[in-house]
Amino acid sequence: MDPVTHTLVGVGLGNAFFREKIGPRAISILALASNLPDVDALVHLTGAPEAILMRRTFGHSIFTLPLFALILSLIFQRLWPDLKLKSLFGIVLLGASVHVFFDLVNSFGVVPLWPLSDWRPELGILFIIDLSLTGLLALPLLICLSKKMRRHIVPLSKGAMALVALYVLFCGLNRALAAKRLAGQENPGAPIDFRYVFPEPFGPHRWRGVVRQGERYQLYLIHSLEGRVEAEEAIPTRINHPLVMQVKERPLAKRLLWFFKAPVWRVSEIEEDGRAMVDVYDLRFRSLLLDRPNPFPFEFLVEQESGPIGDAK
Repeated sequence: MDPVTHTLVGVGLGNAFFREKIGPRAISILALASNLPDVDALVHLTGAPEAILMRRTFGHSIFTLPLFALILSLIFQRLWPDLKLKSLFGIVLLGASVHVFFDLVNSFGVVPLWPLSDWRPELGILFIIDLSLTGLLALPLLICLSKKMRRHIVPLSKGAMALVALYVLFCGLNRALAAKRLAGQENPGAPIDFRYVFPEPFGPHRWRGVVRQGERYQLYLIHSLEGRVEAEEAIPTRINHPLVMQVKERPLAKRLLWFFKAPVWRVSEIEEDGRAMVDVYDLRFRSLLLDRPNPFPFEFLVEQESGPIGDAK
C-alpha cells in the first residue's frame, strides 16, 4: 500500500489497542513501525531500473524484519527508558507485520523468505492505492478533530479496525467472484496459458481480467457485483520471436520473468544493420481505468545474428 495508508494503519492500531496502556507514545511507535519494512525502498537511490526487483525483499522478509524491528525498538527505548524492550519489540514487530500483510493483499507481492527463496506470493485483493481503505482508517481522526469527540478515540479506532477487516474480507470474496465471472468468458476449445484477476482502483466492484492464449492477451473489465464482463483490448505478445528468445537468456531478463506476472513482449522493426529493440512490461501494473503509460518498461538492444550488444534501460 501507499505510505499514507500504512501510516494510518499504525495510528489506528496505536489508538485502538495501545493508547490506554502507554499513552500517545503508541501513535509515534506504531506510525514508524508500520513503515519499517519499506527500508528496502532505499534500493531506488541507486537510480538503476532493475532496483524495482529488490522492492519488498529484505525489508519484508521474516528473517531480516525482526532485526530491523529490534533496532527500531532500541532507538525507542533510548527515548522512553520506562518502556520495556520486550514490549517495544512486540509492538514494533506487530506494526511491521501488519505492513507486510497489507502489501501481500495487493498485486505487487512480497518476498517473505528472502534471501533463502525468491518466492513472491500475492493475493491481489486490493489496488495499491485504495481510497476506501484510506478513508476508513482516517475516519476516527477526522471525527476527533472535534474536542468533544477526542475522548472517544479508542472505541472509534477499534470500530475502524473492525471495518477495515470486514472490508478486506469483502474484497477477497469479491475477487473470487470476479475470477468466477472471468472463467465464464473462456472459449472451451482454446487452451488457456495464463489467467488472472488484478484489482482496479476506485473500489472492489471492478477488476481487470487477463487471459493469455498463445501470443495474445485478452483484457476484460469485470463488474463482479453486477455480473458483467466487458471485453477490452487484445494485446499481442511476441513470446516466441527469435529475438525475444535471445533476450530471455540474459540474466536481467530472467529476473524480470521471475518478477513479472503477465509480461508483454514487443519487438521493434529490424533495421538494415540487423539491430532491433525488444521491450517488455507487465500487465500487472497496467490499469484499464487509469490512462497512464505502461509502468516499469524494460528495453533491450539486440542484433539479429551476432547476439546481444546492449542491455536494459
